[in-house]
Amino acid sequence: MLFVVVLAATLASPLSKHAPTEQPYRAEALAAPSWQHPLGVDGVGRDALTRLLYGARATLGIALGATAIAVLLGTILGATAGVVRGWLDVIISHVTDFLLAFPSILLGLVALSVLPPSPASVTVAVGVASLPTVVRQVRAAFVSEGAKEYVMSARATGAGRWRVAALEILPNCVALILVLTTLTLGSAVLESAGLSFLGLSGQPDVPEWGMMLREERSTLRVAPWLCIAPGLAITWTVLAFNLLSDGLRRRVR
Repeated sequence: MLFVVVLAATLASPLSKHAPTEQPYRAEALAAPSWQHPLGVDGVGRDALTRLLYGARATLGIALGATAIAVLLGTILGATAGVVRGWLDVIISHVTDFLLAFPSILLGLVALSVLPPSPASVTVAVGVASLPTVVRQVRAAFVSEGAKEYVMSARATGAGRWRVAALEILPNCVALILVLTTLTLGSAVLESAGLSFLGLSGQPDVPEWGMMLREERSTLRVAPWLCIAPGLAITWTVLAFNLLSDGLRRRVR
């Protein structure tokens, strides 16, 4: 399932006759799906399949960037809280609990309110929204592993806590981090599409699946296929990442 999405994003340019912003089919506006236009033509004369393919590239790019931010920062903060403990652990844990009290889409909106409108800002906003969950999971894993005998044995040999964390605890948390990464990718696709649907992507000319839903919602009664295609693409991609996460979780138990 993921291979289909990645293939669509990779082959967007070779498979498309026109750029996603061009309007060469104005005379065929809202045309139904056909051999020439498998997903139809939107209201301003753009080929819907072309925009869907380029939308895969934009949506995956945002999701990958946001996941990298969330997983890297979340692992650093969670590991720091789980290793150092004390007042630093209390601060990180309380801030994480406070952020978890808010819906992730709301955290994304708050982050976008202080950032200039652009796809990069959406990437940062989605990454910030996904950060608290990663911090909590990684911290819990480091605390749990830190109480096991192999860690105590390493400390008894005189190894420092950061050396133990890097060489003993972290390798045993890699499986958890991989599962968190795939889960975060799925939620990032959904959250980026939600923010784009609200018109916060910053660049209307850049096709994103959420933006396509926003633009075509007014044609739902006369041309429903224009909304169905990006909606199914979002569902397909999120489901693929969730299934991958479940498979990884079963394999690493």
